[in-house]
Formats: sequence, C-alpha cells, structure tokens
Amino acid sequence: MKATTKSLSAHQLLPVGKSGSAPAIDNTQLMAARFFPPYIHRVGQVINTVHQVHSKAGCRLTMGALSVAVRRPVRAADRAFYESGQRQEHRCGKHRFYTYTFGQGPAVLLLHGWCSNGARWAPYVQELCRAGYQAVVMDAPSHGQSPGRFLSVPDYIRCAGQLIRSRAHWHAVLAHSMGSLAGVISASEQAGKVRIGKFVLMSTFSNCDALMSKFARCLGVSETVLSDTRAWIPKYTGKPLSYFCLIEHLQQLGPPNTLLVADEKDIVVPHQETKAILNALPHVKPIITSGLGHNLRCDTVRRQVLNFITP
Repeated sequence: MKATTKSLSAHQLLPVGKSGSAPAIDNTQLMAARFFPPYIHRVGQVINTVHQVHSKAGCRLTMGALSVAVRRPVRAADRAFYESGQRQEHRCGKHRFYTYTFGQGPAVLLLHGWCSNGARWAPYVQELCRAGYQAVVMDAPSHGQSPGRFLSVPDYIRCAGQLIRSRAHWHAVLAHSMGSLAGVISASEQAGKVRIGKFVLMSTFSNCDALMSKFARCLGVSETVLSDTRAWIPKYTGKPLSYFCLIEHLQQLGPPNTLLVADEKDIVVPHQETKAILNALPHVKPIITSGLGHNLRCDTVRRQVLNFITP
C-alpha cells in the first residue's frame, strides 16, 4: 500500500509493514505539558512524599491519580451525535455508563481512549451505518456523558467485557488508545463464548505496564514509587501486572483478523510499543503514519480502517 496522498497534506502514510527511521525520543515532558494541567507535577510530589512515610499509601495514591478522568466538555456537535443514537444505560459494579446504538446490521463495537469519548467515532459511525452495519458506541464510565470521576484499566476491562458478552457475535471491535487494551483483554476473557470477527487497534500500548509507567512519569512519580506500585498491583486488581498484556491476550484469541494503526511520532504511545506488537504478532496488519499524532484523525486513515471492517 503506497503511502503519501494529497489529502494527508504534510502528514505521511507510510507503506504497510514499514516504519520511518525516526529515533526513539522520550516525549514524557511534552505529553505532560500538552495533556495535563500545569500543577500536575505537584501531584507527583505529594505521592512521592506520602510514599516515604507509608509505601502502601503511596501506591494507592498513584493508582488513584492514574484513574482520574479529566473530563472534557461535551460539544454541541457531540451532543447532537449522541441524540441521534439509541441510548442504553449499563451498570457494572460501582460504575454506570451509556452506550449509543446506530443503524442495523452486523454489529461493530467502538471503544474510545482515556479522557476521550464516544463522539470521537462520529465520522466512522456515519460510514458504518451507510455500509449496512450497526455501530455500538461506548461512553466509558467518567467519560463523555457517562457519570463518574474515576476509571482504572481493570474497571474499563470489566465494563467492556460486560458489553462484549451481551452478544454472541461481533463483526468487529474498533478501539483507540486505552480502549484497545480494554477491548482486547476483555474479548480474550470471553474467548469461546463470544465470536469477534475483526479488531482494529489504534494508538495502543503493548501492555498496561508501559501505559502506567508513561502516565506516572508525566505526574512526576519517582521510579521507586513506580516500582513498588508494580509489585502492589496484584493486591489492587487480584492479578499480576503482567496479566494486562495486549500481546499475550491477542495471541490467546486465535489470532483474529487484526489491523494496527499507529503514528511513529505519537508523543503518547512510543513507537517502540508498535514495533513490539508487530514483532510479536506477525499476523497483525499495520498502517503506520507520520505526523498525525495520537488521535490519528485523517480521512485516508478512516477510509482504510473502514475498508478493512467493511470489505
């Protein structure tokens, strides 16, 4: 698949199976400045101080801080998108969240990432419905129009799993960022009970350890606190941190027909995460872009994703 197209302007769509030669750069500070409030480093300072006094409390504070959802205002256009779908309320443990269903036909589940919302998928939903598919869009707890203030990765996995097992068959799961981790792991936990035809994973970490580490460093959490938090995770989740690995769960799934879309200059997900997935899972079909960033908003990318889902 050839790469550069006029519609991408200054951005470049690299040939499938190849990536650019951009060196690995630690963009943690740039990510912190762009996605977090300016006082965020104080949170890390508090956590580090508490950890010196009581290590377990420091670990709890770290996980609590990483679970805070920085909710962005729902725009008028997003609200109109939600209102055009059929809303359904769901309860999963202590969480409450909404889904929005559009169209009729084979069902596609759409999962957003951290601090995003289901309305990010509006252009995809329009095309899916036009092609004769049903789109089920999730607003994860504490995101979009769903209530709440906190969402951890394990809780997202449980909520997504509840949705996945509500049907015997999903034509596809389309997920972005943290939604990709949640979607793959929850689908793996339903293996043998629910059939999923295809996965599209966009801008995803290869495992939860990499995600947690990147965001904790954005907060200014020390490496000592981060190391202790990794060891404490089994007491928090009931599972070791190594369990939350996208690569291993994708391997357990079969492997399914999977497309991976990533940008080599993404400041949120380091490009080595994409390389790790592709090296471990040669069956995964890649689309690597350059210059689109974490959100991958691009007409050309959208067309290629939809062509994969709706051949």
